[in-house]
Amino acid sequence: MPNEKKKLTLNLTHCYLEIARSSIVSLNLDYPKVERLLQEHSYDPIVNSTISIVSVTIIFSYLAIESFVNYQLYRIWEKRNDQSHTSKRFFEIFGDVDDFLKLKTNKKVKELGERIKTLCELLSYQKPHEANPRLWQEFKELNEISRHFLVHPYPSDQFFNENLRRIGLETPTEKYVNIAQEILLHFHKQGGLKPPDWLKKNTLVGFEGVRFLWGDDEYS
Repeated sequence: MPNEKKKLTLNLTHCYLEIARSSIVSLNLDYPKVERLLQEHSYDPIVNSTISIVSVTIIFSYLAIESFVNYQLYRIWEKRNDQSHTSKRFFEIFGDVDDFLKLKTNKKVKELGERIKTLCELLSYQKPHEANPRLWQEFKELNEISRHFLVHPYPSDQFFNENLRRIGLETPTEKYVNIAQEILLHFHKQGGLKPPDWLKKNTLVGFEGVRFLWGDDEYS
């Protein structure tokens, strides 16, 4: 039928993880221009440019986890009356909540870390902090804290210095993606599911590099 509407399938977790992975690229620098910039502007332009790129990886790695967990939790809430083991666990934990947005205000799912644990409890999966304490510690200390800094910043010198040191100097950028991949893989393994190819490599998009624009007008 020429006017037949086709249903689109959008996998935000897939999209977010690929953007996070694609953003691990180097600035394309014109080094003679950079030398002049350093003399006149110090390191501010390069540091700001680098953080802008790294922040994409950090935030989208976090979003990949959150979108997956939210989707799974919504599907459980949607089928809460089907008398399955999972639905019975839902009622034991939350009671009859008829509004998903209201459900998300519950302390057991309000923060992503607790939401992950509760989702595992609903599905009778082993929780990540029990199965892989190292992974859970990294998620809490890197993904959650770094994402919180980028989304909720405030101009305290100590706050900025501590976070920028961790993000820019102490943690390889790919670490944030690896943590997201491992948490998603945990759910696939617990559910006996074959991980999709995009969980380990990009299948949609890829960035070849990022152009450094600062000083283009001045030094062109």
